[in-house]
Amino acid sequence: MVIKKFIEWLNYHPSTEEIARALATEYLDEFPVLGIRFGRVNNDDSIVVLGQHGYPDADLYRDRVIPSKEWRAIDADDIRIITGELRTKWTPDSTMYVSNLRDRGVIQGHLIVHFHKPILENEKTPIAEVIEDLCIPLALYLSFMARPVGSAMGTITLPVDNRDAGAGQLSQRQILILRGMVEGKTNHELATELGFSVSTIRHETMRIYQALAVSDRKEAAKKALMLSLV
Repeated sequence: MVIKKFIEWLNYHPSTEEIARALATEYLDEFPVLGIRFGRVNNDDSIVVLGQHGYPDADLYRDRVIPSKEWRAIDADDIRIITGELRTKWTPDSTMYVSNLRDRGVIQGHLIVHFHKPILENEKTPIAEVIEDLCIPLALYLSFMARPVGSAMGTITLPVDNRDAGAGQLSQRQILILRGMVEGKTNHELATELGFSVSTIRHETMRIYQALAVSDRKEAAKKALMLSLV
């Protein structure tokens, strides 16, 4: 599971360059990926490239803060997607896919995947699904990296959004079960690990679904990571 792998990365803190390389050579290796770039949007609308792989001009952009006026003036389709001028995630020539990186529901940056050749229409949906799945743990990891040293990893301030209001009401038991869902554990494994009956795990799972407004374990895991609940 991709999500579980990224959580494991939290234990040894890979560099953003290592993550970019892994995205291109491991997680997306079945597709004709030419390059990967992802970065953060700062409060003043400047951007900084955090990770990249496959680009000959990488040194030009590495860790450089690019002012808002400068990056918004770049004549490129991926920039037009980021600014909203193009209301799509695929560039018109079908060689790039641009997705948002969200921290607790708020856009904090972007991931750009550049392909060697145009992607056919019938190939776009499965490729997009894989990339979107990768954006969730990537955004989570970058969020943890950006937190001040000494801040409590378990302290979460949820956004004021009625759609996510139930998430703030999860009990400690439900958070533990939710963490197990993210790690891909079964109800029986969770029951053994946490000391509850399987029926209790099932009951709490349904309450978690209701609180997060989701319908299954995969959606619950994605929502938990998006909201930094675990």
